[in-house]
Amino acid sequence: MRRAPRSLEEWLYSKLLDSESFHRFVGKIYRKVNNIKEPSSEWQSTFKPTSRQKFKAYRILFWDEMRSTLGLPKKSSRFFKE
Repeated sequence: MRRAPRSLEEWLYSKLLDSESFHRFVGKIYRKVNNIKEPSSEWQSTFKPTSRQKFKAYRILFWDEMRSTLGLPKKSSRFFKE
């Protein structure tokens, strides 16, 4: 657990280090200085599941949890990657 800051400078410093945008900014400068290519945005996917697909996935997971509660083996491994 972090202790309370003793001064305004300490508080600003901790806020800056906790900021995700600051780390993104520093990363961009680091890549530019070291001539490293910008990483591709792999986390952004073009796949948008429909309501039906979401419901089917929920149903599979729900019944798997019910099966595991009763001590039966799960069946979702054939639908989802481990």
